[in-house]
Amino acid sequence: MKPVEWILDTASPRLDAVVRARLDWSHKRTRDAIRTGKVTVNGARETDIGAAVPARAKLRLDMAAPDPRRTEPMGVRLVFRDPSILVIDKPAGLLSTPAPGREEDPTALAAAQLLVKGPARPKVVHRLDMETSGLMVFARNVPTTRALRAMMDAHEVRRIYRAVVHGRPEQPEGMISSMLVRDAGGGRRGSRPGTFKLRPLRTPDPGPMPGSGKLAITRYEVKGGNDTRSALEVRLRTGRTHQIRIHLAELGCPLVGEHVYAMPDGAGHRQALHAAVLAFKHPMTGEALHFESAWPEDLADVTPCPRAWTTTRSR
Repeated sequence: MKPVEWILDTASPRLDAVVRARLDWSHKRTRDAIRTGKVTVNGARETDIGAAVPARAKLRLDMAAPDPRRTEPMGVRLVFRDPSILVIDKPAGLLSTPAPGREEDPTALAAAQLLVKGPARPKVVHRLDMETSGLMVFARNVPTTRALRAMMDAHEVRRIYRAVVHGRPEQPEGMISSMLVRDAGGGRRGSRPGTFKLRPLRTPDPGPMPGSGKLAITRYEVKGGNDTRSALEVRLRTGRTHQIRIHLAELGCPLVGEHVYAMPDGAGHRQALHAAVLAFKHPMTGEALHFESAWPEDLADVTPCPRAWTTTRSR
């Protein structure tokens, strides 16, 4: 069967009703197609038969599309789950959410949706780059989504990354701030010229500078190293696209494996960046939550000091 595409004229409260009306299929055939990832709405795979569909939505049915349940063998690990939130450990090589031109690729969001039952489906709160491994939190309802996003904006979610970089920063610890722009030269993201600042680690957060760009703040500490590489612990105060990668490259110590913001190093593997710690108060209960993920095995050979980080997986 060839793929079928159409535009929905009028909003519908249920996706399965839309598909049945278009194709004149049985309830079972329709629901099986949706649940196995054959239907996309506005380019995003939708596996909830009861999902609402807005007017003017673009729908596509492709019976050859892969079943998103096959994302489970890709290494997504369930860390924590309750009626409000879901925490997973994402492997490198997996998109966080669908990307333009790669709508059919497996994603962490699709994997997260398979880890829950019922109507409380995971919603995206933040993202990791495809090559970055580590912890992600999803919200399972609208109030939790709003609460977690507000906590992120207020810097109430502690996010710690672990990284291996080329060289050694001149200062063993510091706070980097800049105004990030989409094109800082050569069509690449980066700091607007003249805005990159390195200050002492415990300096209060600076405010945004006049002009274009979004304020980005990154704190780092060197945890160990050798003559050629350093192990860093990095804390985000803002969550801009590629922020850590850009700031470390502009510091003169690009990530091992970096291939966009520095000359390729021939390392032959992905960037050495791992989202190791998530800590925050539960948005509904107020309980203090703390999650950790160990340094991944695929980066063990690039680590200059294996004992730079002592990590336990805990709540």
